[in-house]
Amino acid sequence: MLPSVGVVDAGEGSRQLIGALRTAGFTVTGVWGCTKHQAQVMAHKHDVPFATSRIDELLLREDVDLLVVLCPPHQRADVAVKALSIGKHVLCEAPAGLSKDEADRMVNAAQYYPRLLSLMKHELRFVPTFVKMKRLIEEGYCGNVLVCDCRIGVGSLLGSSYDWMCDQAMGGGVLTKYGSHIIDLISFLTNQQAESVNGTLKTFITQTENISSFRHITGDDFCSFQMKLNGGTFVTVTLSTHIPGPYSQVINIIGSEGRLIARNDNLHGQKDGNKEILLYATTRVIPSVEKSSSPEVFLIGLEAWVREIKRAFEESVDKDDRRNADLQAISSAASFEDGLYTRSVLDAIKESSSKECWVKVPPSPNFKSKLPDKSKQERKISLNITKDSIRAKDRSPSPFRRSQTQKSL
Repeated sequence: MLPSVGVVDAGEGSRQLIGALRTAGFTVTGVWGCTKHQAQVMAHKHDVPFATSRIDELLLREDVDLLVVLCPPHQRADVAVKALSIGKHVLCEAPAGLSKDEADRMVNAAQYYPRLLSLMKHELRFVPTFVKMKRLIEEGYCGNVLVCDCRIGVGSLLGSSYDWMCDQAMGGGVLTKYGSHIIDLISFLTNQQAESVNGTLKTFITQTENISSFRHITGDDFCSFQMKLNGGTFVTVTLSTHIPGPYSQVINIIGSEGRLIARNDNLHGQKDGNKEILLYATTRVIPSVEKSSSPEVFLIGLEAWVREIKRAFEESVDKDDRRNADLQAISSAASFEDGLYTRSVLDAIKESSSKECWVKVPPSPNFKSKLPDKSKQERKISLNITKDSIRAKDRSPSPFRRSQTQKSL
């Protein structure tokens, strides 16, 4: 039995997710909005039976088993922690809160209730292009991954009035909006995490025709940063909201034996200077009505992410208990611990921009198991060398044996 869903936030992101949840077979039983009117409009539009502007009213409903947290970043940690504490599964938009401390609270709550699903909404992990890209990297298509170059171009993120997206202190800006997803995607693709970062954030547009009062826009509209990963890969990322037209995303993975290029949701490869070839092309067609609010590559990932969440509940040992999910069935999804790592990198980039220097990223203690143990590999190589040396000695003629043979002659 699939859990019933409550959605926190009644914006455009909710519209996309409600559709994906219903397509997968979930029942949406309630929505929360910043105002009662906003919540009622969304509930009426999507035929949701309950709407409220009070978060506790949604959390305490018995017909809400899973909570989707899509509210602005400054509200996410409080809502997620409270939901877990009363036994609700939680799916949370990225990034996790406004700071590492808030993300820490979310991780602690998730660890205290390990049977509950607690996932970050990093849907790019489930885009077929990136699933194939990760597999090819692990199979050695690129050889040793040396450089990762990412470029994101999109139009302005500003709306017709001042809101949280305009205010960096509330989590606004292109680094928060798209940078968090790219940071997580790089970790997913390479099985590496950032050790140090160097970044620059800029706000070139501080007022618009619609936003021109005493309030000034502080959310970054341009960001460029570099990351040194713990496996030796160097990463450079450019995020710009000054490129009119549809969302554009290019992920270029360059290795010692070849490279992989993901242009939006199509994958290309190139080996040893040969001609670039198409390795995977998306056949999924997104209706035009959906394209107006979210990039197509995110919508493709969203649908796949929701399907995997459904599978986690369907493959649970106790299918009739909606509080149980098979966590192994969705092990590739981003956890709250992954969200903590991403939040730590975002904080380090902001610190780097203000100090104009490289900043170290706190290590994630539970990530070590995902990386190859080089010391074991070195011991194995050393052991093999020793064994080969012994075999070589055994094959070589012994001086003692020669002397015994000569004596007998």
